[in-house]
Amino acid sequence: MIPYNENEVETLSETHDLCIGGDCIEMLQRTSAVIQVIPYVKVYARVAPEQKELILTTFKTVGRIALMCGDGTNDVGALKQAHVGVALLNAVPPAKTGKSADETSKDDNTKSGRPKKSKSASDADKSASVNGEVSVSNQRNQRLTPAELQRQKIASLQKKLLDELNEGDGHAAPIVKLGDASMASPFTAKHASVAPTTDIIRQGRSTLVTTLQMFKILGLNCLATAYVLSVMYLDGVKLGDMQATISGVFTAAFFLFISHARPLQTLSSERPHPNIFCAYVFLSLLGQFAIHLLFLISSVNEAEKHMPEECVEPDSEFHPNLVNTVSYMVSMMLQVATFSVNYMGHPFNQSISENKPFMYALVSAVGFFTVITSDVFRNLNDSLKLVPLPLGLRDKLLTWAVLMYLSCYSWERFLRWAFPGKVPSWKKRQRLAAKSLEKKKNV
Repeated sequence: MIPYNENEVETLSETHDLCIGGDCIEMLQRTSAVIQVIPYVKVYARVAPEQKELILTTFKTVGRIALMCGDGTNDVGALKQAHVGVALLNAVPPAKTGKSADETSKDDNTKSGRPKKSKSASDADKSASVNGEVSVSNQRNQRLTPAELQRQKIASLQKKLLDELNEGDGHAAPIVKLGDASMASPFTAKHASVAPTTDIIRQGRSTLVTTLQMFKILGLNCLATAYVLSVMYLDGVKLGDMQATISGVFTAAFFLFISHARPLQTLSSERPHPNIFCAYVFLSLLGQFAIHLLFLISSVNEAEKHMPEECVEPDSEFHPNLVNTVSYMVSMMLQVATFSVNYMGHPFNQSISENKPFMYALVSAVGFFTVITSDVFRNLNDSLKLVPLPLGLRDKLLTWAVLMYLSCYSWERFLRWAFPGKVPSWKKRQRLAAKSLEKKKNV
């Protein structure tokens, strides 16, 4: 036996898994020690509906995230208080047995205590009964009007459907009967099992990391595009129609296929970052944008060295030149780097190699960038309004693109290692809540 002291519960919970029952919760309520004890308990047994709700509200007070599963009316209050509520239905899936038809028929005959009729005898009985029913029904139908006959057919069909719903043959899907618990919960499990809670956690983590990566990708794309467009406007350069179309197609494909990733089947011990406004996201955006900006400035400055001195009006018609060509190639490579580096795969979602459509889109974009930069197909570059690159500039662009990608990838991996996702700290908030409760008691 360990003597109970409400001020030592935190220390005790570090070496033991605490368990309390409903009578213990009543004692905690009488002594006003609920907030000092309940957040540290692992198991609650034989608690009343009001006590379930008390446990959930205490968790929310100290900042803990709570998921509640319930299957009845007595769980409605706790389900409403939980951050995530899961209603469990009482439907039980049909048991799968490996018995054959002959074994099943033998079991039925054994249970009934009498042999089963032969098929011919049963068919004869059925035909006799059917003939008798048909003769009686024909005599009745001769006295009915066509409208009454139609109503009678509809009524018999409705009765047949209701009988099939109420008397399943054991092979049909169970009829889901919703109750009060499902009305108070955002999620409803089809069976009386808590296994779907893991699916909710997996899907929730996948949604969270997908949202984070989308915000990062959008932010980096907007910053890079703003710089490219400002440089082109100051130099009187524009994007061609075909250039903008191909760039838009690749962007749409990336956004479409990046959301195709599915969550992994196993839960990881690692946790995603709980919100967007954190050091990891800000440092990732600033670091990657600095690398992108250095790549953009270096490429445009190198292109301007080979540009002739000319004055181009911003409102004039589009005509290809070297700054336009370099800016377009650089923006294409930045798009590929942004999507591939910030893709959040394992341990929450499928990796790039497992997300086949996204991988094929990335490979296509890298191949397209390599082809237009190396000027292998001159007709393709002419259709895109891209001018030939000087040999030295071409080699520098390919080298800088590889270095830019490796730098962004290394920076992102370093930040994921340095700033792992953590569970929000709640103990400090619990102590503050306990102190405020003590002050109220003293007053």
